[in-house]
This record gives sequence, C-alpha cells and structure tokens, in this order.
Amino acid sequence: MSKILKGLAAWVIALIVIIVIIVAAVGIYYGVILSSHKTITITYFDDLAPEEAKVFQTIILPQFEKEHPNIQVKYIDEGASDIVKNVEELVMSGKVGPVIIGEDNLVIGELLYGGYLMNLTPYINQILQNVTLISSMNALVQYEQKVYHGIYFIPLRANVPLVWYNKTVFEELNLTPPQNWQQLLQDAKIIYEKTGVKPIMFQGHGGASTYTELYQWMVQAGGNPFLFNDSGDILAFEYLYNLSEYFNPDYIHGYWGSYQGLANGKYYILDYQWPYIYSVLASEGVNMSRIGVYPGPAGPANDDHLVGGDVLAIPKGATHIKALIEFAKFLLSPQVQREFIIDLAWPAVNELAYKNLPSNISVVYEAEEEALEHAFFREPVPWITVWGQIADQVFNKIIVNHAPYSEIPQILSQANKEMYEYLLKNYNATVAQEYEEGIFGPLYG
Repeated sequence: MSKILKGLAAWVIALIVIIVIIVAAVGIYYGVILSSHKTITITYFDDLAPEEAKVFQTIILPQFEKEHPNIQVKYIDEGASDIVKNVEELVMSGKVGPVIIGEDNLVIGELLYGGYLMNLTPYINQILQNVTLISSMNALVQYEQKVYHGIYFIPLRANVPLVWYNKTVFEELNLTPPQNWQQLLQDAKIIYEKTGVKPIMFQGHGGASTYTELYQWMVQAGGNPFLFNDSGDILAFEYLYNLSEYFNPDYIHGYWGSYQGLANGKYYILDYQWPYIYSVLASEGVNMSRIGVYPGPAGPANDDHLVGGDVLAIPKGATHIKALIEFAKFLLSPQVQREFIIDLAWPAVNELAYKNLPSNISVVYEAEEEALEHAFFREPVPWITVWGQIADQVFNKIIVNHAPYSEIPQILSQANKEMYEYLLKNYNATVAQEYEEGIFGPLYG
C-alpha cells in the first residue's frame, strides 16, 4: 500500500474514532438531560376522613403536579398506627425511597423515639421560607428543638375540637350555649325533661377519638391526664359520670366524624367534634344557620383546648430529598394553607393564610381562633397508645358500665399503677419515676 493510501486510511480511522467519541458524548449529555426531567413518584402517607381525602386528591394534589410536572404524588390513606408500622418496615428494609408522611401529632413520638425519622434541621430554612407559623405551632417547634435537639417534624395543619349544638332547640327552650360544666349539666337535664331526648353525643366508641376527648376534660378539670389519678383527673371522671345520664344512647358508637344526628334531631349537643364537619354538613344540604358552634364550656380549672392535627416528617433513609422538600413547601404555602381553611375548615399553621378570608367561613374560624388562644398539646411520648388503651378501659368501667361512683378514685389509681408498671418493664426505672412525678403532661406554648 502506498504512503498516500496508508495516510488516508489512518485519517479515516481517526475520523471514525472522533465521530464515535462525539456521538457517545452527545448521548451521555442528552441522557443526563433526559434523566434530569425524568418523572419522580413520591409517596405521601396521611390519615384523613373520606371527605378530607377527596379534597386532597381532587383539588390540592393536582395543583402540585401541575406546578411540578416532573413529580407525581402517590397518595396512601391509612390510620395513624398503620403509618407508623409502614414507616418502621420501610426504614428497617433499607429501601425507603421518596416517602413523606403527614402523621397525627398524637403518635409521631413513636417514630421519633424509635429513630425512624430524618433530622430536617439542614432543610428547615428551605421548607419554611414562605411560612410564618402561628404562635401555638411555633411553640411546638421550639419545644421539639429544646427536647430533641433537632427538627424531626414540622406542623402541617392544626385542628381543635369545637362544640356544636342545635340552635332551634336551644332557642325554643330559651337556652344559651353553656359556658361552664355546671351549666352544661343543667341544660342537658332541661332539654331531656322538655323533649324526652338525651341530648349529648360523646365520642365513646373507644380508640383515639375517645381518649383524645378524655384528655381535654381532665386538663380542664386541672388534671394531668397521663397520671390518671390526680385530683383533677378524678374530678373530670366524676363529672362525666353524672353527665353521662344525658348521653344519647348511641354515644358508644360516637367517634371522629359522628355528626349526622345533630341536624335530624337525634341529639342536640355534639360534644367536641372537628371543624371539618361544618363543610360536610353544608354539602349535605343542612341549613347551617340552625347549627351553632363555639369552643365549648370552660372547666372548673380552665378553658384550655387540645390542639390536634398532623405534622410533616420524612423517614430516615428517604431518597429524592429535593422533591420531598418541594412537596413540603407546597403544603405549607399560603395558598394551600388557605385552601385548608376554606375547603376543609382546618385551622392553618401558616399565619399568612388568614388574610382576607371569605365571610361565609367566619363563624367556624372565629370559634377556632378563640379556642386556639388557650391551646395545649399532648406530649408526643412513644407510649401514648398504651396510655390510650388503659384510658379506654377506664372509660368503659366508669362511664359505659357505670361502676359505683365511690369506686372512681380506686379505678383511676389502678390505671396509674398499670401505666407505671408498663413503663418500668418496657422502658426503665427512670422513665417510670418521671411518669409518677408528673414530668410528662400537657404542653403549653
């Protein structure tokens, strides 16, 4: 082969190599570009009533996906305890993936103390960049930082139970909403005598709804509910024992979401129910001008109100943190928090959401605002579910099965002993002793 041909062949080979390199480089470049626009599916766990979940899935989540076309949200609705179990399993498997949860502040402590949550401190400024937390929720974050030395959960939505009543019956009997426990008992007696209807619906079917309501009653009597048997706790159960004479017979089925009998005359006082029922009743055609709502009667010690609701958290080991942060920012944004108020009657945690609200929701909002002025939280101890189970047993013995009135202190002292022994066995003597000394109790801002 001539030198010219050899040179040409070498040149052709070099050209081919250059082309191959360029094509490969272009392929890699576009592969990176395409992969950066690849759709990510994040999983969001929450525990919502059917009506709440419908709003979330049909109104709120589609907005996020429209604003973030490369992020889709897989929504999973489960009970709070089931969310705990799922997160524990995911973390232990080492295959968490892009997961974020909205969890009841009642049970978030189980995940926190178990070490299943990511410390969000490095991301907190990004998440809260357009958020001004209301005072009660800011207090919760400050408590979290002080006690746990980090931020593992962020308030998502507040919730405060309110008392609802049938205005028509109260006006016909010339009664006003009871402002204290004594008046509530008197009004219940009058309504029963005049109408033949036992007027009070109580969340008595057991589980979280029952022991959440009991917690507030004991606090308003001056008690520490975790202890069961201090003087305020005893006073609360003695009062409920007497008030139960006027509980509607269906109270043993009452729970979060029991509301329909209020409008049809089955009962006339809906004792402590979440605000979202306002929009539900209205959607069912109920004349809401005949339904009254207010924070409820004050107890002998205070008129403090339990704040419920959910917090946002990310399981330890989660992936695609940037996408999860974007979703958290969206849920806490003023426009979404405003929709929480308008569409779901949830008190927003972002103060910016309260500007220029429509007048048609002012009744519920004003009641919520008043209740939140005297707010407290349940300390998120990891054993609160066990406490709740014991509280259920106490409720059944004293209220449902109507144990002798004189035995109330004894029943509560036995509950205290059972809780103490559980902590001694499953934790240690220090935790058990702290429990007995009343270290764990309601939290105030």
